[in-house]
Amino acid sequence: MNEVGFSFRPSFGGGIQVDQVPEGFFDRIERRLASGWLVPGTRHRANYRVIGKSREAIEFEAVDFGTAYAIGLNHVVVRQVGRNVISYEVTFERWNRYALIHGALLGMLLALVYAAPQVRQRVVSYPHGPWLFWGTLAFWALAWPWLLTAIHRPFAARALDRILRQELSDGPIDHAAP
Repeated sequence: MNEVGFSFRPSFGGGIQVDQVPEGFFDRIERRLASGWLVPGTRHRANYRVIGKSREAIEFEAVDFGTAYAIGLNHVVVRQVGRNVISYEVTFERWNRYALIHGALLGMLLALVYAAPQVRQRVVSYPHGPWLFWGTLAFWALAWPWLLTAIHRPFAARALDRILRQELSDGPIDHAAP
């Protein structure tokens, strides 16, 4: 597996080398997407659609909010490079955007709480209280979504790597099983 590394970018890429990419690999991926990407047999929070497919590549994207926010494989391109390498490129900009919106909503909620006179009086009664309050708000509203993006990258990469390796395995996989 490729090491994704720490980055705030909502994208990553990598590749998998095998002895030989099995015939019909992209058909297997397409069936897996239709039956359930994360867990074969269920499309709950794993609802994807194929937007392009050829003998050498498949491109797919998350259809709904639950899928886009669940694992963050929002837009994926998988390609065969030579006879024994599969490369992939993933963006999870929708996931990142939802995290930013979540942070902004949290920041607005904290600002509204601060608007209450009792809360404001309590905050200013502590040494450096306003600095701590607004610093905390800035962290959760502005920094935390980007930290989540950096933390999320390796988990999304591992999930994709695991699924691709399952589909690259020699044994048949029953995609119709519940």
